[in-house]
Amino acid sequence: MITRNEERRETNWIAMIRLADGTEIPCTVKDVSKSGARLGVPSKIALPDHFKFKVLGRDFVCSVKVAWRRGEYVGVFIEQVGKLKQAPPKEVAPAAPEPPPDAGKPLQVRRSRFFEI
Repeated sequence: MITRNEERRETNWIAMIRLADGTEIPCTVKDVSKSGARLGVPSKIALPDHFKFKVLGRDFVCSVKVAWRRGEYVGVFIEQVGKLKQAPPKEVAPAAPEPPPDAGKPLQVRRSRFFEI
């Protein structure tokens, strides 16, 4: 029987497993501790011994090693946690200046008082 020195906290986070070839598999994180997690993954999905997962809406990624697998659940040891780089903020294009109210009207010809046209 496995004994745990750390308290596990229940979660229901949506996450993505990322394999070395770039394949992404949706999963859920059912509980976490400082050194591990329990993931919900369909039993028909084959997983390698090592992979990464990212919780959606969080700015970190975990490199993990599979500890056990029972049906729809996979227990993993967290080997490394890395912070994701923040995407630079998108620049908002400045709004085009409002045309003056008389824009689009034909220009009027005026006679000059100084020059005869």
